[in-house]
Amino acid sequence: MNHVITIGRQFGSGGHEVGLRLSKRLGIPFYDKELLTLTAENSRFAESYLTKMDEQKPSLLNMGTTSLIPGAGVATSREVVMNQFYSLSPTDQVFLEKSKVIQALAQKGPCVIIGRCADYILRDCDTIDFFIHADIEDRISRKLALEEHSDNDRAKMEKIIRNTDKSRSKYYEYYTHQKWGDADNYDLSVNTSSVGIDGAVEVILKFIEEFRKKTIMPDK
Repeated sequence: MNHVITIGRQFGSGGHEVGLRLSKRLGIPFYDKELLTLTAENSRFAESYLTKMDEQKPSLLNMGTTSLIPGAGVATSREVVMNQFYSLSPTDQVFLEKSKVIQALAQKGPCVIIGRCADYILRDCDTIDFFIHADIEDRISRKLALEEHSDNDRAKMEKIIRNTDKSRSKYYEYYTHQKWGDADNYDLSVNTSSVGIDGAVEVILKFIEEFRKKTIMPDK
């Protein structure tokens, strides 16, 4: 398997777990929160700050005097943007630093990368891009089953889920100028409410096996 795999995910859909199990089955590195640790090690930002700013689009309060042009992409604007680094918003600076880490990891070889616009940042690389989603009731139940969320009721958990999805959507759309979760932006979308976590892993493994195979006969 010579591809880098990116996984976008709705909050509570099991995207993290799908990616983790997939990486173990394929024997390749896995990066989710690890991206923040690596970014902290390779930038001037503290990991606690990176966690706070993770997948957050610039707000009116933290906009810099210069902004990244939505949709321009890291690869095409890097030289100009880095020369203006210290006039960018803090969120833009964080995005650039995480982008450098993501690009460096992709250059090292196959791996699984969760979220952070990785599919777009690596759009010129040979990636396989997935999006994991699930029904809202299943996502609520999955999150409430975790000890860290056990104090929440279903109504509060639903609010957290929808707010997190809204934040991820705005972040993705701001930096890519594309719609988060749109099937056109991914090679395959998988509903874990339909196939479960292990089922999603099996579906993805089969998809990878068949990815870009040449058929003898044309499709009808």
